[in-house]
Amino acid sequence: MPRMAAIFVSGTALARAASLLAAAALVTACVTLTHEPRALLERDDGTIEVQTLACGPRIANELRASRMSAEGPPRGANSASSVGSAAATAASVGGTHTTQKGLDPEALRIVSWNIHKQGDAGWQRDLRSLGAASDVVLLQETVLDAQLRQLIADSGLRWVMASSFLHADIDIGVLTAARVAPLAACTQRVVEPLLRLPKSSVITWFALRDRADTLAVVNVHAINFSLSLGAYRAQFDAIGDALAAHTGPLILAGDLNTWTVARAQVVREVATRLGLTEVPFAADRRSVFFGHQLDHIYVRGLALVASSATEVTSSDHNPVAATLRDAR
Repeated sequence: MPRMAAIFVSGTALARAASLLAAAALVTACVTLTHEPRALLERDDGTIEVQTLACGPRIANELRASRMSAEGPPRGANSASSVGSAAATAASVGGTHTTQKGLDPEALRIVSWNIHKQGDAGWQRDLRSLGAASDVVLLQETVLDAQLRQLIADSGLRWVMASSFLHADIDIGVLTAARVAPLAACTQRVVEPLLRLPKSSVITWFALRDRADTLAVVNVHAINFSLSLGAYRAQFDAIGDALAAHTGPLILAGDLNTWTVARAQVVREVATRLGLTEVPFAADRRSVFFGHQLDHIYVRGLALVASSATEVTSSDHNPVAATLRDAR
């Protein structure tokens, strides 16, 4: 029986992989890829600004400038750089937010969820619940339509998005929303080797209440299908490079697509490089593919208070959440 069960699971996983590849191929034929990676920023007045935000050494200067003054236009560059195969794009994005006091490092609630392009019934209810219970919300496979934007606004959150591509003129990618506007942000975009469909990451830096250092939060949707580890490793190497100079607390989370032992090892290597520890889940209800969990939360400089993985029917991924506090 155990052997037969194993075969059944493997067959189910293979069928799911085949259907995902077929669906992705259809979507790929209908998408628009911009020459430069797109970052979308919500401004204080609720309007959306499109920029190219490059990760690089200028982030440190912009963090200093943002902490010194909460007013003034964002300072950044419109040029993009690349790390390996990743097209990376950075600027201060919190410059017009005059009431920012920072996230509370003694009670920080974070949730990460692949929302499956809002294609399943009930996602509105679950996102509303997650938003109300969180200080930082990380979404992958996000379709930036009016309904999603309104739900985030109703939760009192500010957001930044790294667009992977446009479908029917609507941006789809990873989105980070939080109780306060970020001090700075940058995005990275990589292209799936097989499907040529991009995946994105967005890195945001937040002020922490009563602290001089900042919290960096990385929201990742990792490469899914590839014949080798080269592109997958390059994506995480680029993330490590972007955060090499950051000395404060750090969170890396998202749909990491760790569906092989080798992929999980790549993530562990970047975690070791950045001094990250993985958040455990006592009742582990995370989504599984080929017998491996896909969604993760890694932290540095923060202690775990509680964690959860909640079963939902509103996506093919279950959201993962953690409550954290200052580990000093």
